[in-house]
Amino acid sequence: MGSAVIRAAAAFAIALSAFTAAYVSIEQSRYIVLTTYLILFALFFFYVAIFRGRARDLSLAGASLVLCLSALELAIWRLAGAPMTFKEKGSWAPKAELGWSPARAGVIHEKKVAANGDVIYDVTNTIDANLTRKVVSAEAGPTIAFFGDSMTFGAGLNDEDTLPQSFADVTGRKYRVLNLAVTAYGPQQFLRALEVDAFDGLLKKDPRLFIMLTAPWHAARTSCVASNSWLGPSYDLKDGKVVYLGPCSAQAPGIAGFLRSLFRSTEAFKFIFESHERSLKEADIDRYIAILIRAGEIARQKYGVPTLILFLPDDLASAHYRLGPGYGNEDIMRKLREGGLLVVNAFIDASAYPPNSLIIPGDGHPTGLANRIWAKQIKTYIDSEVADLTPN
Repeated sequence: MGSAVIRAAAAFAIALSAFTAAYVSIEQSRYIVLTTYLILFALFFFYVAIFRGRARDLSLAGASLVLCLSALELAIWRLAGAPMTFKEKGSWAPKAELGWSPARAGVIHEKKVAANGDVIYDVTNTIDANLTRKVVSAEAGPTIAFFGDSMTFGAGLNDEDTLPQSFADVTGRKYRVLNLAVTAYGPQQFLRALEVDAFDGLLKKDPRLFIMLTAPWHAARTSCVASNSWLGPSYDLKDGKVVYLGPCSAQAPGIAGFLRSLFRSTEAFKFIFESHERSLKEADIDRYIAILIRAGEIARQKYGVPTLILFLPDDLASAHYRLGPGYGNEDIMRKLREGGLLVVNAFIDASAYPPNSLIIPGDGHPTGLANRIWAKQIKTYIDSEVADLTPN
């Protein structure tokens, strides 16, 4: 039995090494899931061969379960016909308490392909020396920093079409514009970045304004409900104050956390369970609003700047979004303003523009046209309401 345990431990170490290599080298998360299933099946099958009795029975049950999950994953993959997004592995990595972030400077290739093979987009993202997405703007002068998620980062777009670049262009490149957004981020990363001085080297150079594009469905991220919030920070409200609790993953650490994270990456979860997750509650919206207000307070205290919220109403958001009955868009915007934030309604009348011109077809992220419209909305607002942004 002792020899079998030693061989089992060695096999586990090899399986862990294989998973690590796959995670680092495979671009598409769907392939990572299938590769993980393959590694687990091989591990359990090996255990069946070396163990006897109850241990062998458990190993056989594990191998059978993984085989069934693999078949289910492949079946749903074909049935759902979901597109695949390919990003260069090694170009993204965990960043302290914020979650994922660009890991290296340079050009990152990203491609999204529909189930029928049609290319939805094929773009490059230029990451600068500060590990933020490149914006061509003034090298010196008043700093305007954009925070946010993939919409602000510019998923599916080349550098020239992102919201921060569109704003730099529409304002004549007279401001030093920063794109501090990252895919899967939300208000919680905005707040945590300010709390831990994550971008101090960039933000303390003549700061004038912080801008955050957000939507009510970000409350799923600030409540750790969204699957892509797993590595990000979590907060709660205690006695009306926002309190940092650690990463969302701390809710299920270790092996349990790994298994949960793996399950939430599967096609089975997305196809069967994701739409049945609990809808947002008023407490989730309260937390979401409080996090944004707290970020605005820190922006004023540490950097002496106001925060502008570009608020995207839920009627333009994901079809999966479920806003609770206690809140409407106007209620949220009113509370944000009462909390000291500047708020611009980012609603765009889609009927005034050609079909499929505001959202990337087959993807859902905003197009360059939508970003240019939002950039003009921001410029119009700050020209009339924020008088101290004029460069010296």
